[in-house]
Amino acid sequence: HRKVQKELTERLVARVGGMRLGNGLDATTDIGPVVSDPQLRSINDYVKVGLAEGARLATGGKILRKGDLANGHFHEPTVFDEVRADMRIAQEEIFGPVTALIPVSSFKEAIEVVNGVRYGLSASIFTQDVNQAFRAMQDIYTGILYINAGTTGAEIHLPFGGTKATGNGHREAGTVAIDVFTEWQSIYVDFSGRLQRAQIDTVESETSA
Repeated sequence: HRKVQKELTERLVARVGGMRLGNGLDATTDIGPVVSDPQLRSINDYVKVGLAEGARLATGGKILRKGDLANGHFHEPTVFDEVRADMRIAQEEIFGPVTALIPVSSFKEAIEVVNGVRYGLSASIFTQDVNQAFRAMQDIYTGILYINAGTTGAEIHLPFGGTKATGNGHREAGTVAIDVFTEWQSIYVDFSGRLQRAQIDTVESETSA
């Protein structure tokens, strides 16, 4: 919300500035490398797109290749502020450490921004208002929704998959994932020894004198 935009941006930038990049197997590392050089360049291209579209770069934005990071595919954690909902960095999947802060003026506008993206894997809302939490559950159109938590980590045992242009309509985890890899067969067995329809009501009506 615009009322907390300045404070949130400052706190997020401060937190991002203290993150340690390095080997993903090192317990002290906050952010590891991306998977490949093409992906690294794709992330940085999106940073350039964000700048060209008029978003404000609050921190980060560079590829890192010095010191211990010289032999990996590392990108600075990046935060954009004053992002419009129609910008590419707000509408497309970047798959990298880039956050776009989109200021809104109301809860309703926030829901519209979330649902205005063609993808729909995961979303979260932070609130102490239980009514707003349940409105979000009703109105946000994503495959996974978190209340007062980040957008990863809780779905291991739950049906995992998205809506709209995300995924293929199936769920990849939880017990429902079994349905993706199996075919249902319905079987009816009649042990009566006489020919009769499988679905029939045999209710006898009684008339009173």
